[in-house]
Amino acid sequence: MIRANPLKRRLHRRAFALPLVVMLALAGTLLIAVMLDRQSAQTRNLARHIDAARSFHLQRGMREIFQAWAKEQSRSAGRQSALRNSIELDGRIGEMSLPDGTRITMYAFDAQGKARIDGVGFSQQERDDQQAILDSVGPIVDSNRRAMTREHGPVAVSIFSAPVEILSDIVTHVTEGVHQTDVLDSILQLRDDPRAQTSGLSKPEISQHLEDGKSELLQRLLTMSPRLWEVVLEADLGREFASIPTRVRLWGYFLLPDPRVQSNEFTNRIQVLTWESVDLTGPAGQMNVEQWRRMRDEN
Repeated sequence: MIRANPLKRRLHRRAFALPLVVMLALAGTLLIAVMLDRQSAQTRNLARHIDAARSFHLQRGMREIFQAWAKEQSRSAGRQSALRNSIELDGRIGEMSLPDGTRITMYAFDAQGKARIDGVGFSQQERDDQQAILDSVGPIVDSNRRAMTREHGPVAVSIFSAPVEILSDIVTHVTEGVHQTDVLDSILQLRDDPRAQTSGLSKPEISQHLEDGKSELLQRLLTMSPRLWEVVLEADLGREFASIPTRVRLWGYFLLPDPRVQSNEFTNRIQVLTWESVDLTGPAGQMNVEQWRRMRDEN
């Protein structure tokens, strides 16, 4: 009887065990890699949610900062006058610094200098006035629609931001060509006067050139108390926002309360009509607010 060599038996067992060990090690490595990849994906997803939440609350917070500022500025005067009198040549109305190092710069621009294009929510009188404005500045075609019309705000056109051509067309419509030059010149003097009162359109210098009922019509079609404002807020973010872009620009349209309506909790609110973020990773990131607004309006 031939006995197997013990050494060979041990070698055979080792030869069988080695591939098994390698396979188990490989399976364990793959399992660990999958777990790490999944954990990494969850971490990235969580980071995105955190950044999105921070960005959302930042946008809401900046919006509320402007609303609080406008409310504070208007305690002793009408909001429209307080806002207009606070604007510098580049549209800047103020700056503030937060405890985390964030610095916010606020800009505001009178956005009521064009004809309102639709009449949603208007009364019959307002729709009639709106049609009068559209008829006077028409015809409105695709090539001049952006320059001549707007989608938000009251019917009346602001004398401060309207092009002279629009003011001239409206004055011509109201006066029917009688003393239109005198009326237009008086309106242009009003908008160049930093001390002009919001009731300036009822001044004798203007009303004396208007027939009966025309003065009231003029004051319905034109206004010295614009309520529609374009607001731009730009922020250099502090240390709490290190994981997201450190410079943010937000803009939107704000509707100030109607001073003719008796104030209450609802009518005293500043309405936010639109609010969005500007992509500063492209060309806009190299432009200041004035340059960016010009580029946006041209496109």
